Amino acid sequence: MKRIFYFSGYRLTVFHWQQTQCIDSYAFNPGEDGIAKFQSYLKATENTPVRILIDLIEEDFVKESIPHVGRRDRNAIVKRLVERQYRKSRDFFQYRVLEREKSGRRDDVVLYSVLSNPDILHTWLAPMQQAGTAIAGIWSLPLLSPKLFPALNTHADNVLLVSQQVPSNLRQTFIRHGCFENSRSAVVNLDDAPLGEYISIEVEQTIRFLSNQRHIGFDEKIEVHVICRQQDIEPTRKICSNSALRSFHFHDLQEIETSLHCDTGSTEYSNGIYSYLCAKQLVPVGHYGNASLFNHYYQQLTSKSLYAASVLMLLVATLFAFAFISDSIVLDEEALTLQQQTQGINNNYQRQFAHLQDQLKQAEMMRSAVLLSDNIHQASRISPMAFMNKISHMFGNADLNNINLTQLNWSTTQQSELSDKPADKPVVAATDYSHIENINHLAQLSGFVLMSQSSYKQSTHQLNQLAESFRQQPEVLSVQINRYPIDTRSEAELTLQVAQQGSQSNDEKDGQFEISILLRGRPL
Repeated sequence: MKRIFYFSGYRLTVFHWQQTQCIDSYAFNPGEDGIAKFQSYLKATENTPVRILIDLIEEDFVKESIPHVGRRDRNAIVKRLVERQYRKSRDFFQYRVLEREKSGRRDDVVLYSVLSNPDILHTWLAPMQQAGTAIAGIWSLPLLSPKLFPALNTHADNVLLVSQQVPSNLRQTFIRHGCFENSRSAVVNLDDAPLGEYISIEVEQTIRFLSNQRHIGFDEKIEVHVICRQQDIEPTRKICSNSALRSFHFHDLQEIETSLHCDTGSTEYSNGIYSYLCAKQLVPVGHYGNASLFNHYYQQLTSKSLYAASVLMLLVATLFAFAFISDSIVLDEEALTLQQQTQGINNNYQRQFAHLQDQLKQAEMMRSAVLLSDNIHQASRISPMAFMNKISHMFGNADLNNINLTQLNWSTTQQSELSDKPADKPVVAATDYSHIENINHLAQLSGFVLMSQSSYKQSTHQLNQLAESFRQQPEVLSVQINRYPIDTRSEAELTLQVAQQGSQSNDEKDGQFEISILLRGRPL
C-alpha cells in the first residue's frame, strides 16, 4: 500500500493506493481538532512510506538565462538566485535546463520552481516528524501535470491543462512539446459564478501572462484541455468558445481514469487522479525538501535492505545446505552400492577359490621351507675357522706383548650391535636362519695382562689400545670391554694389594680382562 498526502494549502487529504485502486481516503481540516485527528491517524496506521503532494498558490515558476557553465557551477548560480529572492526556500526549489540561446553568449535558459512560503507545510510536517513517519519526498502537482499529457490524446505543441483539485481552486498548467513550462493557480467561488466563467476569464489572463513571459508568441495557437466533472462539461462548453488561436477540449474524470487504468473511488475532483500519478512514480525522488526531512524513510529503507539481504543469505545458505544434503545422500548410496559390490565380489571369490585354500597354505609352507634352506646354505659358509683366522690376524698385529689370551668363545647372532650393559654371563641368542636379516659373528675374548711388568695405568691403556685396533678393522661392527684389569666402575670394589703387585703369580688373578667383539658375517 502507498500513502499519498495531498495538501492544497488548507485541507490535508490522505489517499491509500493499492496498485491502481484507491482503497480509502481521509480529509483533515486545519485547527486543533483536525491536527489531533491527524496525529491519531498516524499512530493508528502502519508506518508505510508517505509521499506528500502539494498544490499551493505560493509556488512560483521562474524562467532565467544564466551563463553556460558546468553542472556544479550551474547549481551554485541557481541556488544564489533562489536565496536572493526567497530566503526561506533554500531547501524547497528545483530547476531544469530548457534550452540554450541561439545567439549572443548562448546562455542556458533554465526554469526553476520554488516554494515561496515553506512554513505553510510546518503545520502538517511537525506531527509527522514527531510520529516518526517515513516521508519519501515532496512532489509538486504542477510538475506532475505532464504525466497526464498522454491521457489527453493530443499532439499539439502548446497545451494549457485546466483542472480543479478542490472547489475553491483552479489550476492552469502550460505544457509545451510535452514538457512543463509554467503554471498558475487561481481562487474561485462557485457560489458567485459558474465554473465556465472562471475558466474563460482565467484562461485569457494566463495566455497573456505566458506571452508576456515569452513562453509563447502572441500569434501561437493553444489547445485548452479542461478536466472537470461530467455535470460541468456542457455548461462550461457553452461559455468557453473556440477561436482562431485557441480551442477547448473537455474531459470528464471517468475518461481520464479509464485512460490511466486507475480507480479513484468517489472523488469529485482531479486530486485523486494526481495522487495516483504521484503513487505511480517508480523512483521515489521528490521535488522539494532536505535530507533531514527524510531521515526516517532512509532508515526504513536501510532496515528493509538489511532484512532482504539477510533473507537472501538465508535462502542461499538453505539452498547450499540442501545441495550438500543431496550430495551426501548420493554419496551414501554410492558407498552402499560399492559395499554390496565388494560383498558380491568376495562371495564370488569364495565360491571360485574356496577349494584352493588348502593348496595355497601348502604353497606358503613350501615357500618358507625354500627360504629356510637358502638361509641355512648361506649361513653354512660362516665357519669358526674363518672367524679364528680373522681374530688371530687382528690379535697378532697388535704390538701388545703383555697381553695373554686364555679363552675365546664364538657364536653366530643376528644382532647388529652389542648391549650397553653386558650381563655377568654371556647370553647367546638363537639364530633364525629363515629370517631375512644377516647373520654376524659374536666373539668373547678372555685373558690377563702381566701386571708384574706394568703399572695399572699402563695395563688399562694397553687393553684400550687392543680394543681400538679391533675397531679399526672394516669387518668389526662394534667392540665392548666387559672387564678391565682394574675395575673403575662405581659399582665395583677396588682392592689394592700393594704387597702382591710385583709377584708374577698374581697376574692371572689381578690382570683379567674380557672383550666382546661383533664382526660382520658374510651377507646372505
